[in-house]
Amino acid sequence: MALDQATIAKRYAVALFELTHDQGTDAATLAELSTIREVLVQNPDIIKALLSLRIDETSKTQLLHMLSDGTSQVVTNLINMAYDYRRMQNLPAIIDEYQTLVNKAAGIVDAEITTVVPLSDEQVARLTEQLVKRYEANEVRLTQVVDEDLLGGVIIKANNQILDGSLATKLAAIRQSIIR
Repeated sequence: MALDQATIAKRYAVALFELTHDQGTDAATLAELSTIREVLVQNPDIIKALLSLRIDETSKTQLLHMLSDGTSQVVTNLINMAYDYRRMQNLPAIIDEYQTLVNKAAGIVDAEITTVVPLSDEQVARLTEQLVKRYEANEVRLTQVVDEDLLGGVIIKANNQILDGSLATKLAAIRQSIIR
């Protein structure tokens, strides 16, 4: 039975988090992994090369050393394990999942707010305050997205939840209640 990417990412991230959290190195490990994620996202050919059957092992080993150069032993071990188990394509998702676990432990919630127009500073402050209460967080980091195709309202994505207060969703709910 093959595992999906989300399951793989979760398992690796949980194991890594348990290790780094016990050592108190969450923030440092996350900083290293964020840099590696950026490199992999900006250079997708690295993963393709590491998974390719046409490239010899010596070249792949050199590429792995370059990728993990200057990183802690924990991060180097993660990269090598992902390579050995042919999970390099899952590494960005593992890092994303790890970041979620670190943020959760620190009481940080990342939220994406989609509106038709940019929110004022006052609206952002009120929304942040409401989200801090809702998620019992120490800090909420908002990212604003302006979507001019949105009819109105707001869509919030946070903690693997979508809070859809858009006008289109409200109209669809009214339409459904009329049909019944």
